[in-house]
Amino acid sequence: MPVVCNEKTQYCRKALSGSSIRQKTCRYLKSNPNAHAHKGKMITYKKFQLNSYADALVVTDERLAKLYDITGNNVFVLPCGESAKSFAFVEQICRWFLYKGLQRDGHVVAVGGGSVGDVVGFAASIYMRGVRLTIVPTTLLAMVDSAIGGKTAIDLVGVKNVVGSFVHDDTVVDVGFLATLPPEQLTSGMGEIIKYRMLSERIDNAADLAETIRLCAEFKQRLCEEDFYDRGVRHLLNMGHTVGHVLELAYEIPHGIAVANGLYYETELAKRLHICTYEYADKWQTEIKRHFKLYALTAELLDKMKYDKKNVGGKVGFVLPTEHGAETTTLELQTVVDLLC
Repeated sequence: MPVVCNEKTQYCRKALSGSSIRQKTCRYLKSNPNAHAHKGKMITYKKFQLNSYADALVVTDERLAKLYDITGNNVFVLPCGESAKSFAFVEQICRWFLYKGLQRDGHVVAVGGGSVGDVVGFAASIYMRGVRLTIVPTTLLAMVDSAIGGKTAIDLVGVKNVVGSFVHDDTVVDVGFLATLPPEQLTSGMGEIIKYRMLSERIDNAADLAETIRLCAEFKQRLCEEDFYDRGVRHLLNMGHTVGHVLELAYEIPHGIAVANGLYYETELAKRLHICTYEYADKWQTEIKRHFKLYALTAELLDKMKYDKKNVGGKVGFVLPTEHGAETTTLELQTVVDLLC
């Protein structure tokens, strides 16, 4: 069955089968049709085959295990979604690694969306102080964002991604997985893509979904090469995430949909603070409202932002859009409440 993305968005106007997306994506990799490498990090575009990882330990989620028959003695199955991102499941995974006799020269493969990549990546990074990790993203959001750059994380006491690590992993992208992606997850991926479109005119003008996937991955990879540990230019990728993370956990909505909401509200902040023009803000806010449900903000919800990782000196850290990209800033929590509530 063909993938039908949100037909109203300019970068995904028509149905594309998984195989045609794969073919188009690979055609862009002119120097090497299978991969492009960045300082030891490899992003490979090819069809995923479980038997290729017979010597590895594979972790996936319940939906994918059933849908793609990912089974065997070397497979560990997690529940779907954000609930898997906890210390309890990290411990279960590490216990399984130990039971299976995984050594430091072993190989772990995470097959799934952002939640699977986050929790498995974290477990792989701390087990025996780190083992080889390959991420196989199966959602649009993971292909363009979460599987790129080596960040891992779990949630703690209602705060998203507050415990985590950085890992040097590899990524294998099989865009054929998009053919079975639930519509809500396609929409979620589009939320992250809007962020990249706001940051890059080239991505905003991409011809189709295949080109968009490649350009987003390359854009993020370049920033991560320059700032692997997220202390400088990589901060730009957090646009929409300060408010987005609060909404994601409060309303239990997919990450990309929360990011789209975060982009809407953080663009409102930028507009009111004269960081971007009203015309620019209205353009993107109108598009977001057209394609995404907006979730209400309250002072109580915004109070959760005081635990955000980007905060400095007791102020809340933001990445706010400008006409030519984005800029980082910090604001008093009460200022944010006054402007948005």
